[in-house]
Amino acid sequence: MLTDKYTDTVLVKNNESGVIAQAVLTGKTSATLNVNLKGVPLIFALSKNNKYIAACSGLSFELVSD
Repeated sequence: MLTDKYTDTVLVKNNESGVIAQAVLTGKTSATLNVNLKGVPLIFALSKNNKYIAACSGLSFELVSD
């Protein structure tokens, strides 16, 4: 269970530019991960090829660490 002091971080890659950034994991279920990327909440869903993918404002992101 997540607590107020839960501060796990993950690495997120922007699929268009290839830039990798650190984000804070704010929640998780068996099929999704909730992430805060510099103030922007993203929900990563597990894709058919076992990668966590999120989209926001026309941009695509991939989780590169968990």
